[in-house]
Amino acid sequence: MGKRKTWLISLAVLLVIAGVGYVVYTRFVASASLAEEPPEPTLETATVTRGDIVITADGSGELVPATELELTFRTSGVLADVLVVVGDQVQEGDVLARLETDKLERAVAEADVELELARLELVDVQEGASDAELADAQAALRDAQVDLTLAHTTYQSTFDSNQDAIVDSRKADYDWAVSYYQKQKSKYEDGHLSQADHDWAMAAMIAAEGRWQAAINQARAEEVQAANRVAQAQNSVYQAQEALELLESDPLTDTLTQATLAVDEALLAREEALANLEAAQLTAPFDGVVMDVVSTAGVVMGVAATSGEQVGTSTPIVTLADLQEPLLLFWVEESDMSSVVVGNPVNIVFEALFEDTFRGEIVRVDPVLVTVDGTSAVQAWASLDLSTQEVNLFSGMTADVEVVAAEARGALLVPVEALRETSPGQSMVFVVTPDGELEMRAVVVGLMDPVNAEVLGGLELGDIVSVGEAQ
Repeated sequence: MGKRKTWLISLAVLLVIAGVGYVVYTRFVASASLAEEPPEPTLETATVTRGDIVITADGSGELVPATELELTFRTSGVLADVLVVVGDQVQEGDVLARLETDKLERAVAEADVELELARLELVDVQEGASDAELADAQAALRDAQVDLTLAHTTYQSTFDSNQDAIVDSRKADYDWAVSYYQKQKSKYEDGHLSQADHDWAMAAMIAAEGRWQAAINQARAEEVQAANRVAQAQNSVYQAQEALELLESDPLTDTLTQATLAVDEALLAREEALANLEAAQLTAPFDGVVMDVVSTAGVVMGVAATSGEQVGTSTPIVTLADLQEPLLLFWVEESDMSSVVVGNPVNIVFEALFEDTFRGEIVRVDPVLVTVDGTSAVQAWASLDLSTQEVNLFSGMTADVEVVAAEARGALLVPVEALRETSPGQSMVFVVTPDGELEMRAVVVGLMDPVNAEVLGGLELGDIVSVGEAQ
């Protein structure tokens, strides 16, 4: 009885504690939870502004001459003087080197003598042109005319010969043989003629046909042969007439023609000798800078030296480069190849002239990738605009290059985060209206860089757009 009373008292105490805990929870804990609910999210916005977007690709390169040539003599000989050293500025037409000219000058003198002899021979031939050649030409024409007359006579006699009678006779024999064979064949078919007699009649008919055809062929052959004789004789007459007309109109004979050709050949030989003498001087084909000089000349400290070296037309003597309008050979990583297009502008900063920026333009893009420092790269060439900067540039100077792939100046700009792509090539933004509402609006996007996008339509300067919720 005492234990039961104690249990009841404990249960009552627990009930009281539970009630008190519920009241505390509902008044303080639950209300505190309600008070800590997060506030409504706020939007992060940006304003449509006006500015520039420039899409670039970076690379590196080195300066190379626009033109660089290894100059050689146009004739072989012994090298005499080299008049330039590396670094010399030369003008077009300046003499750079010379060959020994003793043999070349002697060749010109010999050519002069040969030319004079040929001219004297020509005068002698012109003054001694023989009338006998004219008489020979007239006789040759008469002979050709006689031959033509004979050929015509032979041709006509071909038709007047008994060939036609022979052909007619052979034709009559053939006709009789055919008639005879037909009769014999009929008897043979009726059984009144032997096989041998039948075959003999057939053979006689075939033989008669052969004799008739042979007579025809013989007549035609004689006619063709006679016609060919006429044609040949006529051609001989034409040739004889032309030869006579040439002698009558111009006293040149074969001997005179040969003498004239000899003069022409002597003139050509003299011109060649003069050209070789002129080619013994190596001149600059354009304004430029001497980049290299052949070592065989032994030029030291800018003093021309004499060398006994034999040089040919393939021996480089001087290397000349045009640095007035140099090119920049540069490389851009393969991933930026879409930016490297002929006509795109470039900004160039040489390591040796880091305070100056040179402008240029891509003039060539090589179609094959190259490897630079172990990386695939696009190789291209750019011109430089040096009209506003007077500096001395040297071949091989290294530079950093910025290729301007595209640019938009004074464009309407929005942050890239404001764009929502609805479909490929289609974008929209949320514009914050004056009453604080969000209005979805389609926009036309132009150039984009990692930060901003050019807006070509759909927004105006000063519009406020949503770029997401504030963090």
